[in-house]
Amino acid sequence: MRRLLDALATTLALIGGALLVAVSVTTVVSVTGRWLAGRPITGDIELVQLAVAVAIALFLPYCQLHRSHLIVDFFTARSSGPVQRRLDAAGSMVAGVVFFVLAWRAGVAVSDMRNASETTMVLGIPLWIPYVAMVPGLALAGLAGVLQPFHARSPAKGAAQ
Repeated sequence: MRRLLDALATTLALIGGALLVAVSVTTVVSVTGRWLAGRPITGDIELVQLAVAVAIALFLPYCQLHRSHLIVDFFTARSSGPVQRRLDAAGSMVAGVVFFVLAWRAGVAVSDMRNASETTMVLGIPLWIPYVAMVPGLALAGLAGVLQPFHARSPAKGAAQ
């Protein structure tokens, strides 16, 4: 199960990375067009906003599986290893539940935005489309968070041993 989760998370992260490369190219072309010809890409800001939102959601499962989220351990730094592991497991479960709630609400938003025919201001892109693209990342991050405490009990990256 862990290998499947890891493969799916890696695939989503690679798609998110490709989106960010596309955002970078779009930004360079738009800025260059504005500078050289006074003609940026119409709706470039909308494209960047939508793509970055989707990319972030697609990166979340990979970050959750690889324990790459920011952890503030100011109060627990002097706790024993078993206490830290229990707190990490609880935190992972809570994160998983939050990601599931976000996936659920994003799914509800898809239906609402589609029914309301909401679009972006400049390009008229239906807003439900990026939300559809965000749901799999949020759901997989939720699954990773809930299952993570049951997998190998290796300490988080950078944690004191």
